[in-house]
Amino acid sequence: MRKVAAIITAYNRADFVPKCLASLIESQHDQLQFVIFVMDNGSSDDTADVAKAAGREVHVIRTEDNRPIAEVINRGLDAAHAAPDIEYILLMNEDTQFTPGSVERLLDACDHHPLSVLTPLQFNYRKPEHLDDNAFKDVIEARELVEDAVVGRPLREVYPIRTIIGAAMVARREVWANVGKYDTTFWFYGVDDDFCNRARWLGYEILLVPGSHLYHMHGKLQASPKRATWPPLEKWRKECQCRYLFRIKVPDTSLPLNYLRTFWFALQTSFACAKLLWPQGTFYAITIYLDCLMRYGSINRIRSQHFDPSRKVTAIPHQELGVVPSRDQA
Repeated sequence: MRKVAAIITAYNRADFVPKCLASLIESQHDQLQFVIFVMDNGSSDDTADVAKAAGREVHVIRTEDNRPIAEVINRGLDAAHAAPDIEYILLMNEDTQFTPGSVERLLDACDHHPLSVLTPLQFNYRKPEHLDDNAFKDVIEARELVEDAVVGRPLREVYPIRTIIGAAMVARREVWANVGKYDTTFWFYGVDDDFCNRARWLGYEILLVPGSHLYHMHGKLQASPKRATWPPLEKWRKECQCRYLFRIKVPDTSLPLNYLRTFWFALQTSFACAKLLWPQGTFYAITIYLDCLMRYGSINRIRSQHFDPSRKVTAIPHQELGVVPSRDQA
């Protein structure tokens, strides 16, 4: 019997949560059982109610106000680890849906590669024959995967990739426990990349399973007035903080040296904003660095925990995979 704890983060997605849950619940049989935790992050719609109505396997954990995603995921991980007899932990977005048989193919690959974090191949929900934009980047990076994507017939069970955009990722329970929780220092962007970088450094593989398919919705099912999730400046602030923290947390050099290098990067960023006559960008380029500097003690503690050499596992079989920069750093 395979027992999987599925953590589904959700915010105002009553339109899609039933589809997401159904793709898991309908996959169950005598040898596969789910315990599902829907992490309702302060929704103002009926997300919590429709999730509760989906089945007795579903447990809704509600946050009264909208919290940073890392905090919400960590609460879900606590719940998953506390559940009895869990062998695998699956993390999903609420706007995703597995195709029939895909969950089992993902778990089969997990059994064959126990020292790994795995993700399915993502497709566009609105255009099922098209790869999701994030999956397309993976296809371009893994050359042989292009053939899989074109012919639709997996030539290999798994492909090593750089990182996972966390619409769906699975690993054995002990892998999650060893890699640790998500870093709540990140405001939003970069938490998935940070988790994968940490896993790679500890010796785990990051693998894509082309035979397992996931539809990713993005956006609402019904047309609604277009509204940015954040104003552009707020989005830029979160991306900028992500870029700084990635440089500060690099484990192969000392923390003071990392801060010095990041300070130089912050100066370059501020000068670039000044040349564009964007004073707000210049202001935030410096103040975000100062915020990271004020967190020196906590970042040092987190970095030491995350990159503890005593937690390293046996060398990975595919190839030597080092810590890589986030896609957001380009």
